[in-house]
Amino acid sequence: MIISEVSQGKKAPYSVMGTVLTVGTVTIDLQERQQSIQNVINICLDNQLQTMGVGLGAWYVATVIIPPRQRQLIPTGELDEEENEVMTEIELPLDMNRVELRLWGLPEEYDPENAEEEDADEQTENETDDEVSK
Repeated sequence: MIISEVSQGKKAPYSVMGTVLTVGTVTIDLQERQQSIQNVINICLDNQLQTMGVGLGAWYVATVIIPPRQRQLIPTGELDEEENEVMTEIELPLDMNRVELRLWGLPEEYDPENAEEEDADEQTENETDDEVSK
């Protein structure tokens, strides 16, 4: 993975496990998000500078650039009616060495511990709402 810092300041923590990237509180399966063209994913903070999410927001946290899918022709072992080798196209797995992660400096107001608590509270509220609606 190509990692670069776009601006100064403390950066969001990140980790990679296989093709799964976690930046702050956001987890993305890069293999699932790979397309036939380059895919750019922005991770931003909301207007209160507390909640991270995928998409545009008030403050950039990270930009992930996933390269386009790569394909390869391989022989099938068969010949066509003109005795030419028949080929098939396969999709290659995501090359993590070609994925780029650009990290932006976090705002001084951002408190990751408070944000994680708010995210957990929000998730608990949503689960409670779901139980009530059942």
